[in-house]
Amino acid sequence: MAEGLWACGTIGRAHGLDGGFYLELLPGGQDYLTGGERFFVDRPDGEGPEPVVVAHRGGTGDRPLLRLAGVDTRDQAVALHGALLLASGAALDSGVDHYPVGELVGCRVVSSGAELGVVADVLLNPAHDILEIAAPGGGRTLVPFVADLVEVDRGARVITVREGLL
Repeated sequence: MAEGLWACGTIGRAHGLDGGFYLELLPGGQDYLTGGERFFVDRPDGEGPEPVVVAHRGGTGDRPLLRLAGVDTRDQAVALHGALLLASGAALDSGVDHYPVGELVGCRVVSSGAELGVVADVLLNPAHDILEIAAPGGGRTLVPFVADLVEVDRGARVITVREGLL
């Protein structure tokens, strides 16, 4: 199985003059930050996640204060504002109740034997993640990623939506 990328949080406001910034945690983000072995920054205008090294961790569990290697000035930290900090590592991938976003994107989605489309994106939400499904004929459908509503077959890369939901 390919290693997943787990969203820790969004890079928030800069702190100090040495490139530090606050991380706005996403659900489960502190666990991913703590358990991550490698880290990546995914900028909204970038071409995919770039590997980074977390050079310093501070702040509190609710409000982490980080600094990345090579980000040495306040201006460089400000330039990262809004980017997503992602973590990866074997310990994160071994969790039974979690699915890396990269593992879900591209999965076929079916319900009652009908093809609904493929997962185009996973929207992070405080209550639960939401699957954005791209329909074959165009259009998008949002489905809450909740165990009572969907079933994931990792091997077949198929997500089945509970009958009658859509």
